[in-house]
Amino acid sequence: MIYVPTAIKKLTLQKFKLSWKEMSMIGGLLKLEVLKLMYIVFDGKEWKTNRDEFGELKFLKLSGLKLHRWNTSSYHFPKLQHLVVQRCRKLKKFPSSLGDIPTLQIIDIDSCSKSMADSALQVQKKQEEDGNDKLKVNISGFCR
Repeated sequence: MIYVPTAIKKLTLQKFKLSWKEMSMIGGLLKLEVLKLMYIVFDGKEWKTNRDEFGELKFLKLSGLKLHRWNTSSYHFPKLQHLVVQRCRKLKKFPSSLGDIPTLQIIDIDSCSKSMADSALQVQKKQEEDGNDKLKVNISGFCR
């Protein structure tokens, strides 16, 4: 079990094991604006977020995670502005619902699967078709 002060605004977690229950507790931190998860080993391959989590989060970085699926909704990250997904090669699909977050401006995909990169670009295309030209998707690194 980890202990995190409830008033924390920025949190970086790197190279350890985390349960989904602990992840949900982190999501419940009322003032959390920046979260970086790097090389975390979770107790499952699918991350399911909930509506009452990450209400103030503006920046999210996922790096080196072995997630296969990310089941989420735009309602779960209502203030997200910048999302970085880096070296998450097992993650095959970008959650299309995240494109509907009105505050989201930048999605950076770096060294992920080709299907992940393609699905993120599809989200950008759909947003452009719907009149949202503020969302930018950047693909970098070797996406195979």
